[in-house]
Amino acid sequence: MEIEPVLSRITIYPVKSLDGMALEKAMITDGGCLLHDREYAISDEAGNFIIGKTNPLVYSLRSRVDIENETISLCRQYETSWNQFHLQKERSDIQSYLAGYFGVRILLHQNKRGRLLDIPDISGVTVLSTASLESISQWYDNINVDETRKRFRATIEIGGVPAFWEDHLFSSPGKGVEFKIGEVTMFGISPRARCVVPTHHPKTGEVIHAFPKKFAKHRAASLPGWSTLKEYGHHYHLTVNCWIPSTETGKWIKVGNKVVIIGEKVFD
Repeated sequence: MEIEPVLSRITIYPVKSLDGMALEKAMITDGGCLLHDREYAISDEAGNFIIGKTNPLVYSLRSRVDIENETISLCRQYETSWNQFHLQKERSDIQSYLAGYFGVRILLHQNKRGRLLDIPDISGVTVLSTASLESISQWYDNINVDETRKRFRATIEIGGVPAFWEDHLFSSPGKGVEFKIGEVTMFGISPRARCVVPTHHPKTGEVIHAFPKKFAKHRAASLPGWSTLKEYGHHYHLTVNCWIPSTETGKWIKVGNKVVIIGEKVFD
């Protein structure tokens, strides 16, 4: 079967740990990430980020960001009335609303260069295939593809390929894989080890306690023979951490762009 990898979906998360938004195209910033991805983050007064790893209330908070008009709308899960704020002019009102929701004083941070990402220096974007999401959904009862997508929160999806094709985009530790999406050059650095976030339902926070164990079992059983994932210690990995060099700043990726692997590169 002929494989023709294409960019099938772009998702950014304007506020770290909150809801994502799908885009048809995205620009590469000088921070090596997608413009507006994790541009904002919520923290407590001490500066500790409020994220799904540490605060289950994150999962029941819905958000919509209007990038063009610089507004954010917030509501609790199952509420029908949204609270809209201007991200620049009503920052204190946003912080007050979130303080009431989380029960602690809140600070809203902004950084357009990607420094609010978990590991910004080697993972400006994360990549996986839509087929991988489809396969993983079948490992669990009553989990559809969209829910699986929201559990793993990748920024780039590849279509036209079989499940776990994205393992082609990383190599052994210390090596990277150069590839292009349209005219944008990226380097796959490593598979991404997953945390507790995917174990939570993305809207309710309900936990599937055996999620990592079942995932690792199925991931090992379905591992392509050519994959180097076994060199990374365990099988609870999904998506590829990718570095985008500064030469790509200002370029765009678009849904429908071809994905072409250039080859392996050794990093010092």
